[in-house]
Amino acid sequence: MARIAIPTKDEAPAKAQPILENYNKVLGTIPNFFAMISQSPDALKAIADMHGTLGKSLGHKTRERIHVMTAEVNGCSYCLTAHSYLGAKLNGLTAEDLELNRSGHSTDPKADAALTFAYKVAQSRGHIEDADFEAVRAAGFSDAEVIDIVAETAFSFITNLFNNTFGTERDDLFQPALTVRSAA
Repeated sequence: MARIAIPTKDEAPAKAQPILENYNKVLGTIPNFFAMISQSPDALKAIADMHGTLGKSLGHKTRERIHVMTAEVNGCSYCLTAHSYLGAKLNGLTAEDLELNRSGHSTDPKADAALTFAYKVAQSRGHIEDADFEAVRAAGFSDAEVIDIVAETAFSFITNLFNNTFGTERDDLFQPALTVRSAA
């Protein structure tokens, strides 16, 4: 059970309602995470802006892969469930790839390099080795794209923190649910 109320769109502050409506248009529902943080319209706007802006150079599939990996690293069941669903249903990621994503790998060689790097960033909280940075560059990622990998990983940490802290209830839409394997 969530530690704080998850308001409906109509119960949310007026300043938050247009952002929630946008998520409703795109997904056909308002995920509990966004509804929950709508109680702070400033937090909702910041998260929505980051969500809409970051990682475009990486593509949707790699972004979802990073979110699945980070959710596993941080023990965030809500994000693991949501992003594995979105990765499969909206981005065509296979069950095999999603399973690999959880441990920082992918069936796609370039995405594998991004995920391997992002996994090391997440696990070490950014204390990587020079060889890690050189490996992601050698896989064809520009400095700007490496920044985007770190930014997407950091953004995912933010959502994991919110959902772990407040015990956000899983949305019925995000089925089937994966279970976090790692100890957070």
